Amino acid sequence: CSAAVVVSAGALEYEWAGIFAVSDTVYMWTAQKVEGTYADETMKMAVLPATDATAEALEALEEAGKRSLGSSCTPVVPGSVITPMTDACYQLVFDQDLWQSLYTINASGVAAVAFFTEHVPTEFENNAHYLKDRTGEDVEPLAELPKADENLGSVEWGPSLGAAFIINMITFVGVILLAPGLSKVVATNATLFDGLLSAFAAGSLLGCAFFLLLFEATHLVAESWEEEAAQTWRWGVMILAGFLLPGVIDGSTALMQEAWPTKLVAKDTIVTAIPGDETVVVPGAAPSEAHVADGETKRSPARLIGAVAIGDFFHNLCDGFFLGVAFKSCGNKFGWGVALASVLHELPQELADYVVLTSGVGMTPARALLLNFLSGLGVMLGVVIINTTEVDNGFVGLMLAFGGGVYLHIAASECMPKVYQLKLSAKTHLLCLLAFVLGATFIGLILLDHKHCEPNGGSGHGHGH
Repeated sequence: CSAAVVVSAGALEYEWAGIFAVSDTVYMWTAQKVEGTYADETMKMAVLPATDATAEALEALEEAGKRSLGSSCTPVVPGSVITPMTDACYQLVFDQDLWQSLYTINASGVAAVAFFTEHVPTEFENNAHYLKDRTGEDVEPLAELPKADENLGSVEWGPSLGAAFIINMITFVGVILLAPGLSKVVATNATLFDGLLSAFAAGSLLGCAFFLLLFEATHLVAESWEEEAAQTWRWGVMILAGFLLPGVIDGSTALMQEAWPTKLVAKDTIVTAIPGDETVVVPGAAPSEAHVADGETKRSPARLIGAVAIGDFFHNLCDGFFLGVAFKSCGNKFGWGVALASVLHELPQELADYVVLTSGVGMTPARALLLNFLSGLGVMLGVVIINTTEVDNGFVGLMLAFGGGVYLHIAASECMPKVYQLKLSAKTHLLCLLAFVLGATFIGLILLDHKHCEPNGGSGHGHGH
């Protein structure tokens, strides 16, 4: 549960409060088992009559609600009737033999009812809303406490922008190649470094996709669409769309670059940026030194720069979307898990981009680092867009599924194939597989004490299951 509101002596803290307009006389309060158990065996509740269902009315009743929860509570079992009254406390006792416990709310003679509860009621939701009218329709609060900004505040902006900034700083990873000693070590063991980094990134990306994004997406999509078929096709389509996105960006970039008139000098040579990476053309050597494999097309410097800058920007923009959704709607722990996966797969990618821009295009190290940094700003822009946009549960679920699809593509179509394409010894190949396992394990550790992703728009609280 999230932090409760701390109150003074003589009153009891409450974790959630909500006020409802009541036009009928009878309503049903529902508490359900989630994954086989109730969130708690009992829950204290103050139910106060109100003259109006507004935020001001709820705030005016706050002290009365605290005082009521601090008084002696009357135990109520499933099937009991709860009547709103001042200075009264009810203790809901849940039937452990039933999968749900139902209580009748007698709303006769009142215009609105305010609830102050010991737990957030959504903690007891499995497949039914906690308050329904006599026809079974959900009844939503018109105001809640604590207010959303009391719970979110810097949580939306501080951690998410901080994580985006860290990811953007990975664009400067090429600086390590400027150190004479280190650059020599990397150059001497380029194949080993490339294999280990690619395998580690693949493990972390697939771990993030399967352990976090895709699984959490199923819960959130199910909250917006009741039909199983509607849930499944939306979830599946977004995963496939995410899987296709990197290819669409790459193809679009190539088409734009082909449309730009460029001139290649007569003298050029082929330089492999990183073993296993795509071969690029560098001007400056005699034609007799050039070698182009059958079927390969030489890339001009302009096309390479466009591929790195444009493709990387949109890739980082999407990373920012996923990161913003994770922090804003699923909490800091979930968000940092997504950030970790992003950092791990950005390391080899940004290193490769730097080598391509310097060795492949002939840019100075300073200009290459600047270009990488500017394209990396897409992740921060993505976070800002999400943090300034209202998102519902269904949208969050679809975005997480889309992000999972993107991660599947990068891991399965780019990172792991590079490991298999490299000429590795049997020992090095096993080391790469170990790096894959370590990458997935780092992400899997987040599952310890894991809490399901629940957007704050509902009750303002996430809940553990």
